[in-house]
Parts: sequence; C-alpha cells; structure tokens
Amino acid sequence: MDESGKILLSITIAFLFIFPSTKGGPLPNCTYSIEIETTCAPFAGTTNVVGVRFGDSDGNLILVKHLKDPKLVYDPKDGVKKQGKSYGGFERCAIDMFETNGTCLSRWACYLYLKRSGSDEWRPGWVKVLRRREDGSVFPVSYMFYFRIFVPDNVWFGFNYCWSNRGSMPQMATSLGGGPD
Repeated sequence: MDESGKILLSITIAFLFIFPSTKGGPLPNCTYSIEIETTCAPFAGTTNVVGVRFGDSDGNLILVKHLKDPKLVYDPKDGVKKQGKSYGGFERCAIDMFETNGTCLSRWACYLYLKRSGSDEWRPGWVKVLRRREDGSVFPVSYMFYFRIFVPDNVWFGFNYCWSNRGSMPQMATSLGGGPD
C-alpha cells in the first residue's frame, strides 16, 4: 500500500471512531413510568436507596441509580391515589410509580434489575415498565417481573429473559449484558 492509501485508510478509521454507525441514526428519548409494588409481608417496606436498570435485547439500557419522587398509585390504608401528602415511597402494601427519561427501547424490555443500598430490608412484589406517550397515556413495554423475596443489599438483583430461560426466580446480575454496575 502506498503512502496516500495509508493516509486514506487512517482517515477512514478515525472517521468511523468519531462518527460510529447507529443503525439508522440515534434513537429518540422517551419517558418511562416504572410501577413497583411492595409486598404486604412484615417488614417489607424500606427507606433505603433503590435503583433500577432495564433494557432490551438490542443493548438499549435505562439506568436510574436512585428512584426519587414517587407517585403513590395505591395505598392500602386510604385506597387508590393518596393526594397532597409528602410520601417517600416503598411502604408496605403500596404501589408506587416513578418517572424517568432515557433512550427509547427498540424492543420489549426483557431484563430488569433492582439494587437496594441501606440498612433495612425490602421485599418488592412486582415491577413493570410503561412508556408514556405525548398525550399522557401509557402502555406497557416490559414483562411483569415478579420478585416476592427480599432484595439483597448493594447488588443488582432481578431477571434477564433476553437470551435465556433462567427460570422464574430473580438472580444477581452475572454479566454486564444487563447494563453497568
């Protein structure tokens, strides 16, 4: 290869690193609602920091390290939608909703992991992910992930149905296929 061919090859490689291909361009951002039920088991609620990560089989990942500002969807003491009261989330027997933004998933969310950091325990019942349309309506974009056991401290713990049939019990994340730590 002559000198001009080497220069052209170097420029082409540099261009590909600076402007990588993205399968038809970057995906737009979407708004997601994450609904989480805390079971009614004794000591099921928590005041710990809880994070979630979920994504699709194309490698799109949504990561929320600290779920904040919950909207109470169901309160067993007061019925549906408690209004006007400060609420921290993850109370026993409650269903909470959290909003987040991120890359639009190109497929169904097939993995979801939770991470709890703190001194008390927490026992979620189920988690599901919904996508919010511009008109405010929502539609499901994930499986219903059933936990119903206490989440261990400071590890990503959940389900990955993307490439395997691991069964119905949640597990610790064993690879980075479900996103970063």
